[in-house]
Amino acid sequence: MNNINISNNRKCVTDEHGTVYELDLKLGEGGQGKVYSVKNGRYAIKVLQQANQSQREGLRRQIRSVQRLTQLDLKGLNIARPIALLKEPRLGYVMELLTGMEPLSNLIPTPLQFREIDNLVEWYLQGGGLGRRLKLLAKCAEIFSKLHAKGLVYGDPSPNNIFISSSNNSEEVWLIDSDNLRSEDSAIASRLRTTPYAAPEIELGISGANTLTDAHAFAVIAFKTLSFVHPLMGDLVENGEPEIINQAVQGKLPWVDAPNDDRNRSSFGFPRDMVLSPRLQRLCAKTFGEGLTNPSVRPSVNQWVETLHSAADYILHCQDCESPFYATNKLCPWCDAPRSSFVQLAISQWEPQYGAMSPILQAIALQVNQPRELTRRITRGWVEYQQDQACISLEAKQEATGILITVQSLDGQSYWLTSDGREKLEVEFGERPKRFPIDPQRFGSWFLHFGALDRPHRVAKFNLVKGGVS
Repeated sequence: MNNINISNNRKCVTDEHGTVYELDLKLGEGGQGKVYSVKNGRYAIKVLQQANQSQREGLRRQIRSVQRLTQLDLKGLNIARPIALLKEPRLGYVMELLTGMEPLSNLIPTPLQFREIDNLVEWYLQGGGLGRRLKLLAKCAEIFSKLHAKGLVYGDPSPNNIFISSSNNSEEVWLIDSDNLRSEDSAIASRLRTTPYAAPEIELGISGANTLTDAHAFAVIAFKTLSFVHPLMGDLVENGEPEIINQAVQGKLPWVDAPNDDRNRSSFGFPRDMVLSPRLQRLCAKTFGEGLTNPSVRPSVNQWVETLHSAADYILHCQDCESPFYATNKLCPWCDAPRSSFVQLAISQWEPQYGAMSPILQAIALQVNQPRELTRRITRGWVEYQQDQACISLEAKQEATGILITVQSLDGQSYWLTSDGREKLEVEFGERPKRFPIDPQRFGSWFLHFGALDRPHRVAKFNLVKGGVS
């Protein structure tokens, strides 16, 4: 292994300050080099490939530039920051990284795994299933969106440089390879790419990295993570000559789900209705249809953020196989068991003079015995500041008389419940839990208000959705 000292079966590198790091596992590998975890530490090492003197100096300048950027502009973003260069003549750097992380690519089967895995459904679910994938992708999109809002471009998104919690009980997301970072006005010169994910304009050499090339790469990652198929590589590409791959990534072939051209359909992957919400399907169609060769109409990463969150918010867990699936399905698509009853929270805008207004901004599925928290993202809409702060807890219980909802404030604020039935109520609640029944005949619809009743605000309307297949 080049650039690494090996003694007594220990693989070590030294940084510019003289600190020695013992390498542990290879976490990922790309066109630039390899990434290793460090034994007994919250660090990772990126060892870059050999380069000529001019390239080496350019890379070192870029890493120094990224160090300055991360110190000034990226506080609060989950990006593994370079903290030290490797000692010359080695080329690479040390970066911070949480322990217990793995590349997102571990959730996507390789071609060899596709052939060897006996049960792809079971393999999909072992990675946390649909719900966890949606949450991880939403958090990843948030990082890219915040980078773009600061005028920065990541440059080379791929599943190998997006790191996620290795535990299914956590949804932590970090970006590594921060040496790719550039300000958008300087990124035009950079055409560094991972070919299956790079935008056609980069592959054709007519553009450098920008926010819309990042958006294309992220869309490919999302589609592949959810459906297990590359959106541009259907059977025509998989069964064709190697040269046809270039045509696909350059946008010269239809994407796998093109509505009016089935030349490049794919026999692989999960049915889209199982893994993509209607809004996600529309984003994919826009990205890989008209947006494939016309970046100006390509959806931004910011559009993916809320769409992925909304999809994750409308997930139920099957009462039989416990697999996550979209609440729009009356049967669990994984085992065909009937969907259980649940409570839908329809989020809309409330106007004091008119009440709840159309349209519904988003819908949340509240399942019996599955507590959930409403964050500022839901109660206030998309906000960058403390958007993950929990505001309200909700729990539904099945009682003899019907479903009973318990609500409680988690942020010290007071909230209001109102009903519009025979018994019209206005109930304030705070840190002490408040319970109310879903009883349309008596109370009509219940509304959970996220603001003062005399001012415009967001509101959640509780709707009981019956289970079964009828």
